Amino acid sequence: MSENGITHYCLGNGEMKCDGCQQEKNWQTLNQMPDALRKPLQAQAQRIDDTDCILAGRPWRVGA
Repeated sequence: MSENGITHYCLGNGEMKCDGCQQEKNWQTLNQMPDALRKPLQAQAQRIDDTDCILAGRPWRVGA
């Protein structure tokens, strides 16, 4: 999460190298919010495709 709120999120895939990634934590945060709050935030944020990230060498990984 940045000072602008959640700008990116990733659903994660259970891979060990994805554990601790801030992008996955952003999704977990969004997923805990009520729909009325989550949906507008999620609509503004960019979803990172976990498969694309893994295949590209995890360029979107952000340590939490």
